[in-house]
Amino acid sequence: MTDVVVELCVDDLDGALVADRSGADRIELCADLLEGGTTPSAGLVRSVLRAVRHVGVQVIVRPRGGDFSYDDGELDVMCADLEAIAALAHAHSTSHAASTEHGRSAEVGVVLGALTAASEVDVPAMRRLLAAAGPLTVTFHKAIDATPDLLAAYDVLHSLGVRRVLTAGGPGTAAEGAEVLAELVRRSAASADAPEVLVGGGVRAAGVGSLLAATGASSVHLRAMSPSPRGDGTLRTDPAVVAEFLAAVGRASLDPDVTDATDATDVESAGGAVPDPAPSRSAVVAVDIGGTSFKGAVVDDSGRTVLSLSVSAGATGAESIDLVVGLLHGLRAAARASGHDVVGVGVVTPGMVDAERGVVLFASTLGWTDVPLGPILSAELGVPVEIDHDVRTSGLAESLFGASAGVADSVLVAIGTGVAASITSGGHAVRGALTAAGELGHVPAVPGGEACTCGQRGCLEVYLSGAGVARRYAALGGLPGLDTAAVVARVGGVEGVGTGVDAVADRVWADGVRALALGLTSLTLLVDPAVIVLAGGVSRAGAALVDPLRAELAAGLAWRAAPEVRLSELGTHGGRIGAAVLAFRAGGRGSVVDSWSRAALLAE
Repeated sequence: MTDVVVELCVDDLDGALVADRSGADRIELCADLLEGGTTPSAGLVRSVLRAVRHVGVQVIVRPRGGDFSYDDGELDVMCADLEAIAALAHAHSTSHAASTEHGRSAEVGVVLGALTAASEVDVPAMRRLLAAAGPLTVTFHKAIDATPDLLAAYDVLHSLGVRRVLTAGGPGTAAEGAEVLAELVRRSAASADAPEVLVGGGVRAAGVGSLLAATGASSVHLRAMSPSPRGDGTLRTDPAVVAEFLAAVGRASLDPDVTDATDATDVESAGGAVPDPAPSRSAVVAVDIGGTSFKGAVVDDSGRTVLSLSVSAGATGAESIDLVVGLLHGLRAAARASGHDVVGVGVVTPGMVDAERGVVLFASTLGWTDVPLGPILSAELGVPVEIDHDVRTSGLAESLFGASAGVADSVLVAIGTGVAASITSGGHAVRGALTAAGELGHVPAVPGGEACTCGQRGCLEVYLSGAGVARRYAALGGLPGLDTAAVVARVGGVEGVGTGVDAVADRVWADGVRALALGLTSLTLLVDPAVIVLAGGVSRAGAALVDPLRAELAAGLAWRAAPEVRLSELGTHGGRIGAAVLAFRAGGRGSVVDSWSRAALLAE
């Protein structure tokens, strides 16, 4: 595999120098990898071009995170950035003799992409961008994996003259898209001017050999990162991880600081300031996947968080998987460096989750459908992995250590962007036939009411959720630009809460509390909980929510006592704590959680 081209994604000068000194072939230079990569500053581009001697530099041009459908103003910005990068590249080419150790030209190029609202290649936008790029080599980035027909999109890019396409072969990892990647490689080889296929998406040293054999590809893209020794939650390009990958494709690292990259344990400790001691204490990795960010932590057997790290969700489902994998690798490496042996991994995620098989059946905010997340992560890390639904796992944590501890029959209601419930009956979580038990937000609380994004009308979360309250307040003529917390601050009628000067806020909040009470009344009559725990961002309204809700709930249950309503005691930590419990159970160490204290779990 000595002819394999290795491209590293980096976001700073240090990362570029690591790639240059190690013998990598190219870098993709980005800013803000937490957003999936955006256009770096002109200062960073100039500094990197001046500093590197061997590695090619591909500069991403992406004005923001999120989708890849750009308006005219955003395209204007991208074109201006392209022209500036072209000028820097020209200045670089006239003052540097650029060649690599492997005989390839140290090219300067750009990485970009534009899609229509229907996720097709935006041909007019691409023509504008290609014209602005001028002589620069153009790579179309992983936006192609979001297109409905990837092979057709590749052919369009071929016709446009794009030089290279970065792809996982679909919305999953590159291993999952191997069949499509093989067809793309065949098309690339069939025509001299067809785009090169650059494989990226879950590419790691452990599996790169089989991936290249299955696809016939000869170019790979990866992030070779671990937690920064600064301890501030950021990542850095790790020379040892780079060396391990280069060794896996049959090349020795040129970096003299890494002398032996053949042993996995040595690789993870080499190049860092802290040597890898023999693990002396068990720990787990706990990851709470949200719609916009992924929060990971190493938790030791006392329940204390040893370190934490977070990254933003990817722009596509495949990129999000890749980010989760990278986050887990980084956390495990950091755990080992601190003397901890990782025995298991727990991951919690929104959507419909088949916990028994480790499959995310559907998660709309992440672009996941039938993703075998548990098996993917277990194969990557070589340790047991357990996944489950985020709210259900928060309910588990609350029932063990929080507001419903010791209560066999309870409900946790998470009120954030949407509304979901974790139902515990007889000490056991209620999952349902489709693993979808607890979708409280879509209970029709107002028959024939306002439309919900799910297609129904009158759903509870239309009236009481972070999104619902703010939307209805604005629609009914409230002050512009207020979020839910600001709306609640204007609510009157609750002693000590709100200003009492906003009739629209009063109406919207009363409607929301009434809708929630109707949903909880039905839930109480069905499952008979002793305690209802309120969690999520909207629950921070405190007395403004709890006091009128208790009154409405009591009125709706005239013939029986209402369950006690409490506020969460774990707050935003519930997902992480629950994921840690799952991880120790996965690793066969479930009994260690019996000695955990709330103080240790919440210690920063």
